[in-house]
Amino acid sequence: MLDHPSLHGLDDTEAVLDWTKLESLMDDIYASKTGCPSYPLLTLLRSLLLGIWYKLSDQQLASSLARDLLFRRFCRLELSSDIPDATTLGRFRQQLVDHDLWERLLGEVNRQLEDKHIIMSEGRVNIIDATPVEAAQSGPGTGVDGKPTKDGEAGWHVKQDSRGKLKSTYGFSEHTGGFIHRQTVTPGNVYDSWERDTLLLGDEIELYADAAYSSAETRDKLVRFGIEDRVQRKGYRNHPLSAVDHQRNKEIAVTRSGGERPFATYKRLYGLARTRFIGLDKNLTFYGLAAMASNIRKGAKFLSLYGIREPASTG
Repeated sequence: MLDHPSLHGLDDTEAVLDWTKLESLMDDIYASKTGCPSYPLLTLLRSLLLGIWYKLSDQQLASSLARDLLFRRFCRLELSSDIPDATTLGRFRQQLVDHDLWERLLGEVNRQLEDKHIIMSEGRVNIIDATPVEAAQSGPGTGVDGKPTKDGEAGWHVKQDSRGKLKSTYGFSEHTGGFIHRQTVTPGNVYDSWERDTLLLGDEIELYADAAYSSAETRDKLVRFGIEDRVQRKGYRNHPLSAVDHQRNKEIAVTRSGGERPFATYKRLYGLARTRFIGLDKNLTFYGLAAMASNIRKGAKFLSLYGIREPASTG
């Protein structure tokens, strides 16, 4: 393949991981028994990540793979190679859904970033938060069969904004924590605090969260785990926040606001303010891929700025 400086724009992304470890996690999910030979698993996984980084639909992604030499280079597609079409890309994503692989893939990405000291593994702070995401189908219309087109696995998310007005979103809630160590997607009507235990790592030294997670149960659990409680307090009827709690909340907000950065990445950089698929499982896997995409790019930025300290030898 031709070489040019513009074709090295993803070299840092390439270098930050041992990609073969991700491939080994997918060994059992994809085997074509008839027709043309299967595309390499890493070609398809890298393709889906490109689609997230560059805000592309499967159809747009297939077209870009056909004409963009940077994309071809990253996905190991020679100029004479066939290109996976949108249907192939969609089938592969469904394989990831069917085999429930996103958590293992994200875990392997994070394990490698920890080994390279890009993600802290000791003395780390966890920041958990949630955001509503509008469902791909959220309107009142019906299909040709007369059945509602609205995503039946979504739900209404109702939240009060800073001016005291209620804002309703029909869709899902995306819950995540920290450098995206843990993540989940739920119907929009699931309370943020219900996903607290999913997002706890167990080895963090501090937990930061907004007042939605404030409860006696949360405080008791953090004490049992030996985790410093940095969850903002909330007032109740006839029991308003004290001046001390107001000041405490302000101090916590400085760090806690960092929990909103993954959502800004998803919505502003990746165009994921609205789901692309119908159903909880598909969206859970898709946003799992988005978590991988975000952490990989953060790791690549770290690499370009500071280099990588290689893991210590265990031999």
